[in-house]
Amino acid sequence: MDEKKALIKRNAGIAMRILAAAAIIALVIWKYKALVNIDVREIIKSSGSELKAAGAIILVYIVKAVTFVVPASMIYVGVGVAFSPLKALAVNAAGITLELIITRLIGRILGGKNVEKILNKTKKGRKLTATKDGTKYSVFFGIRFLPAFPIDFVSLFMGTTSMKFLPYLLISLAGILPRVIAFTILGDKIYDIIPMKYFITLAIVVVAAILVYTAVRSIVRIIRGTDWNYESVKDSGCSVILDTDMGPDCDDAGALALLLASIKRDGGNLLGVVNCTSNRDSDYVIRAILDYYGFDDVPVARTGREGFLENDSVYTAAVREKYFGDKKIETENSLDFYTRALEAAEENSVVIVTIGMLNNISELIDSRADLIDDKVRALVCMAGKFPESENAEFNIQKDIEAAKNVFENIKKPVVCSGYEIGEAIKSGFEKEPEDGSPVYDCYRAYCNDAGEKAERCSWDLTAVHFAFDGCGKFYKLSPRGTITVDDDGNNRFTPDRKANMHYLTLKAEPRAVKYYFDKMLED
Repeated sequence: MDEKKALIKRNAGIAMRILAAAAIIALVIWKYKALVNIDVREIIKSSGSELKAAGAIILVYIVKAVTFVVPASMIYVGVGVAFSPLKALAVNAAGITLELIITRLIGRILGGKNVEKILNKTKKGRKLTATKDGTKYSVFFGIRFLPAFPIDFVSLFMGTTSMKFLPYLLISLAGILPRVIAFTILGDKIYDIIPMKYFITLAIVVVAAILVYTAVRSIVRIIRGTDWNYESVKDSGCSVILDTDMGPDCDDAGALALLLASIKRDGGNLLGVVNCTSNRDSDYVIRAILDYYGFDDVPVARTGREGFLENDSVYTAAVREKYFGDKKIETENSLDFYTRALEAAEENSVVIVTIGMLNNISELIDSRADLIDDKVRALVCMAGKFPESENAEFNIQKDIEAAKNVFENIKKPVVCSGYEIGEAIKSGFEKEPEDGSPVYDCYRAYCNDAGEKAERCSWDLTAVHFAFDGCGKFYKLSPRGTITVDDDGNNRFTPDRKANMHYLTLKAEPRAVKYYFDKMLED
């Protein structure tokens, strides 16, 4: 029933978008001549007062934002003639700001993130959407600065992307205002001083230069093996599945809490949490943490494997008793959950984060590898030691065959946060939260130190943090390569520019990451 309602809602939304677009097109066709020849000076003259004139100009900007055909220079010049320079600049700046907001909103309503979804279906499109923010912002500023690119159509397109509102607005204003100031102050004389027709030639040259620069840089990055950029869950809008071995250590509880706190702060969609061990008490711990953060509708699943780390925990039974007593909860079989969740997902729209053994992912590869190929954007793992291990890391050592199967057969990009990253960062709680917390209970019982302080290495938190927020100021991606696991569980990273695996290194000081984790867990 829920799927049927969702389908009806989605189709109704599409129909409303089509009707809105049709209404705008009809208005433009009906009033095209009047719109493109709108007499701004006459509107101002007939207003009767400067305040009314300013209001009338704001309305013209709104009409321009909705119809896209009112000439911008006509407004700038008309306002510049009718008002003193400072007042003219204020009116034009206010009108442009409103225009930018409205047009972007129209783009978001009409297109949502559909443009990015379409782009992400092709290899070149994925490279475009995965471009780092700094590069995107530079290109966007160039587009805004050159008069050859129509303001409203650029705004409309940007409304269909995931660029955040504040960078969009500030970069737009920085690029547009210089020519607005020129038109406002100089009026029609600007055409005598600046041959505007040459701006088209300049735009073509600049665009060509940007394309050449991008191509050269792409070639260099391919040669160096770093041409792939992970796009974070926060920026891509991907859904998340967390696969955890909740029980043997307490940082799994911290990692789940960090993910939930991040989603509450920035938005996101958690499809489910999967327990890769046979410990049934761990299901209850996961459920307790989900409920504590208000995610009571998120399902919990568990591996169908029996006897796998079933009693390897010092805290799960106590946490279950405290929060559930004799109450029973239902969990889904992990393979059934993965199959159901991925079948319902859109293409290339799910990031799987594993902070335990890889047995569930291995089972999925053996059963439905096509679902990973079609629906998963990337696999982020807390696993291994890099660039190679001398002693097998826990998450690999406990199921070596599963790890070998995953790293040998998965076709989607893989990023590993190794043992050495989390080992350097101790995070957790300085004291017990005032209202209590199942996460703190896990840390307190595991750490078993005197006092209220409870801290542990942040192995699993780094994987979740990177998956949700990306590299940011905290991490760097290694070049491309392959990760192999031998029969003893030792792993090795081999650089290979044609491969699709990476490992993380720390960019920030460990204490900076610790501070971030502590704040997220406390809040």
